[in-house]
Amino acid sequence: MACHAERVRLLFALSRISVAATLAAALLVSAWLWSVVNHGKLLAWLILMLCNAAALLWMQHAHHARRPAIEEASRWERWFTIMSAASGLLWGMLIWLLTPGVGELIHVVFILMLCAVCLGATAVLTPSRPAYYAFMAPMVLPAALFLTSFGNPGGIAAASWAVLIYVIVLVGVHDVLHRNLVATIRRRYESEALVAEHKVILDSAAEAIGLLRPNYLAKCNRQWCVLFGYDMDEAVGKPAWAWWPSYEDWSQFAQICMEPISKGKPYSAIVQLRRKNGSLFWAEISGMAVNPANLDLGVVWMGTDISERLLTESKLKASEQRFRDLVSLSTDWYWEQDAEFRFTRFSGPALEKIGIDTRHLLGKTRWEIKRLGGATPQQWQSHRETLLSRQPFHDFIYEVRLTPADQRWFSISGNPVFDENGDFAGYHGVGTDITDRVNAAEKYRHLAHHDTLTGLPNRRLLGDRAEQALALARRSGHLVALLLLDLDDFKIINDTDGHSAGDIVLIAIAQRLRALVREIDTVARLGGDEFVILLQEISHQADAARVAEKVIEAIRKPIEVGNRQYLLGVSVGIAHFPDHAANMEGLMQRADIAMYQAKQAGGRAYRFADRIASPVANASVHSQPSDHPQESKPTH
Repeated sequence: MACHAERVRLLFALSRISVAATLAAALLVSAWLWSVVNHGKLLAWLILMLCNAAALLWMQHAHHARRPAIEEASRWERWFTIMSAASGLLWGMLIWLLTPGVGELIHVVFILMLCAVCLGATAVLTPSRPAYYAFMAPMVLPAALFLTSFGNPGGIAAASWAVLIYVIVLVGVHDVLHRNLVATIRRRYESEALVAEHKVILDSAAEAIGLLRPNYLAKCNRQWCVLFGYDMDEAVGKPAWAWWPSYEDWSQFAQICMEPISKGKPYSAIVQLRRKNGSLFWAEISGMAVNPANLDLGVVWMGTDISERLLTESKLKASEQRFRDLVSLSTDWYWEQDAEFRFTRFSGPALEKIGIDTRHLLGKTRWEIKRLGGATPQQWQSHRETLLSRQPFHDFIYEVRLTPADQRWFSISGNPVFDENGDFAGYHGVGTDITDRVNAAEKYRHLAHHDTLTGLPNRRLLGDRAEQALALARRSGHLVALLLLDLDDFKIINDTDGHSAGDIVLIAIAQRLRALVREIDTVARLGGDEFVILLQEISHQADAARVAEKVIEAIRKPIEVGNRQYLLGVSVGIAHFPDHAANMEGLMQRADIAMYQAKQAGGRAYRFADRIASPVANASVHSQPSDHPQESKPTH
């Protein structure tokens, strides 16, 4: 459409010449034919020609004044075609003013004039085929019809046919000219569009772009002027060293960059450049020759100010170094995961120090690592649901089994990461080795519930287990037995050989008692030489009696401490739930009474809370003499 509008504009521009030529030709023809044709007809023809020329001039003025839009081109071409048809018809009707009696010379001159008008129309009306054909058809056909009829001489008739052939040739010439004109206009528009596109691209580019040919700026975009602080007119023509801190800096750079550029390779570098006001800045530039074989065509350079970026990178490197230093001094490490929760990065030496190769963890999710444990399936599921909901998490604790003897505990915290579009990109966070903390907590928890000397449960843990056993017994109907043990004559060992020997004896007693009972039963030390055995889920009182008998027999065996042997006995009091008491305190009280009854009976015996049992055979056992002279022999 733009090409069509340009042809119509060119058509109106050329028609100015045609109007002047038409007026001159009409006046000349009128003067020449004044003496041989009817004056009235000739004047009428001349007036019509002048009116046609005036109408064409008015239309030219209107077109020029209005500057019509592209979409109006077709309508103006139609109007011009109508005016061209009227003009061609007037020229064609001129032949009818001639009579056969005017002579052959007049006819010949008229034919020549007709050929000249056709030739001029072919040139002037090249931009428009409709206008050309509208002009030629009414001009040539009436003249040819007149010249080939009405008994014209043979030579004139032959000349008329020659005119037709000439006109046909001109039509062919017009077609060629028209197509070449259209092609030229299209190429021009394409070139102009390409130039405009290049200009827009150059001016809209974020980088400064300049063409140096060979060492002077031949062309640049707007960003180049903004970067260096010059106006466009100032920048173009400046020497290349004008942008450098000194001529020596530019000369040194030129020697380095020209070798790859002359080979057709791009060259990139980070350099310091100078603005118009003299301030220096860091820029990243790259250049490439237009034609490496002919460097006179120039080198295109692109550059951008990276001063802020370098400053930011410097601060970031310093921050990262501080982060690495802090991580290297701590037991923490930094980790990253992708959107599929697979590990992509570990930072910090903590994992390597404890023997974990992080290379084997990359590409895996946390739950795909087989050595992890210490968390229930419900806890793992809850953790995965937290991750899937893109929520932060804190202190997720699990165990890592490095070897069967080396188990570590980790605490992990993380936050979700989102990219610049708001899409989920994964997680990052920190991990901490809390093994020492867990072990310390376990140690204190053990100390709070166990005897420090023997490692047996203490009174607190015994109470907890007793409550659980009683609650279970209430539901199941089983019996629960509580055996209270007190060593006979243990005080003699402490008094004669010291507390260290007594401690060794107590530890040995604890080990023997623990070996006598089931895993569900509890052996506890209340303090001093008092022990308690809690029997769960027994069916008869006789079960407790059998355990008491085993206890007495186990205690009777000698205990060696250094070069001495000790022979001890034990008094046992037994209370049952629910027969003797309904709670732990009641059972302890009843068992304590029964134990004193056994001790008053001579020791090395057991008693039930509600009856006195027969003493065990040989219950009163005296210590056997030892080969060592200082061996204690407690007696009753």
